[in-house]
Amino acid sequence: MMIHSQSTASAGRMTSPSAQSIGNANGPLATHGSDTNNRHHSMQIILTGLVIAVSMSSIDQTVISLSAQTIQSGIGLTASGIQWAINAYLLAAAAMFPLSGRLADVLGYRRAMLIGIVSFGIGSLLCGLTPAGSMALGWMVISRIVQGIGLAWMFPAAIGILFTYSPTDRRASSMASFFAITGAMTAIGPIVGSYVITFSWRYVFFINLPLAMVSLVLIQWFVPRDSMHLHRSGFSKVDGLGAFLAAAAMVALILPLQQGSDVGWSDPRIIASFVTAALLFAVFVTLELRRSNPIINVRVFANLRFSISAIANLVASVAFIPIMYFLSVYGQLALSKDVLDASLLILYFFIGFMITSKLGARIFERHGSRRVLIIAGLCTVGGFLYLTSAVGGFNAGIPSQESVLDTAIALSGAGIGFMFSPTSTNMVNRALNASYGEVSAITQLFKNFGGALGMALFSSLSSTVFANRLHNGLSRYGVTQAMADAIANSAGTAAQSQTGSALSKMPTQVQHTIMATVRESYSMAVGRVFLMMAAIGVIFLCLALAYPSDRKRNRQ
Repeated sequence: MMIHSQSTASAGRMTSPSAQSIGNANGPLATHGSDTNNRHHSMQIILTGLVIAVSMSSIDQTVISLSAQTIQSGIGLTASGIQWAINAYLLAAAAMFPLSGRLADVLGYRRAMLIGIVSFGIGSLLCGLTPAGSMALGWMVISRIVQGIGLAWMFPAAIGILFTYSPTDRRASSMASFFAITGAMTAIGPIVGSYVITFSWRYVFFINLPLAMVSLVLIQWFVPRDSMHLHRSGFSKVDGLGAFLAAAAMVALILPLQQGSDVGWSDPRIIASFVTAALLFAVFVTLELRRSNPIINVRVFANLRFSISAIANLVASVAFIPIMYFLSVYGQLALSKDVLDASLLILYFFIGFMITSKLGARIFERHGSRRVLIIAGLCTVGGFLYLTSAVGGFNAGIPSQESVLDTAIALSGAGIGFMFSPTSTNMVNRALNASYGEVSAITQLFKNFGGALGMALFSSLSSTVFANRLHNGLSRYGVTQAMADAIANSAGTAAQSQTGSALSKMPTQVQHTIMATVRESYSMAVGRVFLMMAAIGVIFLCLALAYPSDRKRNRQ
């Protein structure tokens, strides 16, 4: 789900490079010769086009998490491979957001939106055409990177178009409608995905193509053309080196986190990658402080409220995106659910998430940031501890009754839902003298990088716990550590593939015992993941307590 409500709090101070040309724009929203009703109608069409475009990316992320096991078995990926496919999208988006946000301001929001839609559509087509076999991993990762780049172009441009072309008296309602509808699309994504997968996992990607075509036509026809002089005067000022350093630092950090459990944390390559990430980050900050037009204005982090909100936004994202993947795999592997039933687990999460997103926004408006941040931290810690218990994380992998599990999932979603409203909105409020493209880019950078960070950390943790539990439980049946690692690296499907020949020769009762051990072991592994997410909630709570008290209600 995208960030919430960047609308009214800062609309008056934000700058928009396209705003100055709105009066001369050729299109339905031009001020000359267009009555109020026509302008309102055109804005509704534009809003529809933006919602369709951005919803593609929102739905795509939840559906990919849901269909991960199906894709994995369909093209022969390991668990690590499918996790890289998920992370490639997040990391590409995070790395590209600072550059695309600035380029959207320079090139114009309409052009940026069209570039994003086309990129996302091409990436979706390539994903759907991924061949099985040795080429699968590289093909899928590159295709997901193209999708991530498309998302990075679309989101800042969508915010800029809404702000620039919405009538002043309808701007807040347009922004609210945009976030509400895209949020709802994210929530129904699992249900849509579970239906589409019944035909083929490839349709999960191909379904984006007609949506991209519709949004492309609507944006092309109804959004006024951007002014050309903005492109010529501003492009040379874009900090390409800063964007490269930021992207390289993020990749250098995520890579060892993703591979550390496989090659060993003391491996010289892992250590070197961590050191490289630290050096690149230091060089990036030093460079940005000296630039007159930095890709990210790091000086905004001197504001304590902004810094806490930014870090809290990242921390919330560490749990938010990975939980969709782990709930899906847990439902299909540990509970033996089909894709449709597993999708309901994600839906329960979003029910809690959406309720508290709205409630958190109201508390934020009335009482400021600190109170809702503390509530968010407490709910997240409690929700994930309850969820850890429900999946059997404290009870040898034996799950609770399904009603208890569903409630725990909804409560966990409620905790995360409380987090995003205050952090995202407060980042916008505190980022002075910035454009919508720049602020949305910073916010989305933290969100997507947090998601990539969480996927890398929790994937390593779950794989290690899963393999160790399997080996301990199955060693008496002749399952070696290598076989246990193979099962863990395939998210359990190797119990009947890589080790299938050995398993088929065993007595039926032994086979059932082994499969039960696989389910219990994964329950314990995912329980450890949820326990770590509770720890993330503790970190968030500490940040909330460090947030300065709000002396006035209207000063968040």
